[in-house]
Amino acid sequence: MYFINKVILALVLCVSATTLWCQKTNSNNLEIGVLAAGDEALYYGGYSKYTTPLSQNKHHFTLAFSIVAYFDFKGESEPNATLKNDIDMRLLPTINFGYSLNFNSVQINFEVPVGASIAITKGTLINKKIGFKKTYSNTETFFNYGLSFSPKYKLNSSNSIGIYSFIPLVSDKAQSGYQIGIGWTKNISVKN
Repeated sequence: MYFINKVILALVLCVSATTLWCQKTNSNNLEIGVLAAGDEALYYGGYSKYTTPLSQNKHHFTLAFSIVAYFDFKGESEPNATLKNDIDMRLLPTINFGYSLNFNSVQINFEVPVGASIAITKGTLINKKIGFKKTYSNTETFFNYGLSFSPKYKLNSSNSIGIYSFIPLVSDKAQSGYQIGIGWTKNISVKN
């Protein structure tokens, strides 16, 4: 636990230092977008990511914090019961370690998101054979990591549009699978 606390402190100090130092060429940016996810069922949602460059090189390492949320409103059925009026939601807060390749109007980002997969399911559990009806709620949290690939097209010096994709490298019963989306990125410059 002591080692984990030291690593977290080092990351916070690194982000704080680079936030002020890396503002001449590379700037922090905020990305928001919409996405679809899933391999067993189709989920819809959105994401937000705050990225800090870790150097002033043209191609540079990045550190990002992101939150992804997506939903499935389709009822689930088992042989003896059905979940009606349900909301099936996934939240994925992550820290992303990445590398950014920058060309004239194109930026290509490769990242390794590491964080949690939080599955929240709420609805009404119904078994018509025995006349059973009960409110159902379940929340599960799992460790989550994977690979992310995000090409972006620069519209101007402070705005970009691009594609967001994520491939999970861990499989658990709360992970709905692959994610793909489209997003808008706004560069945030800090005046020195």
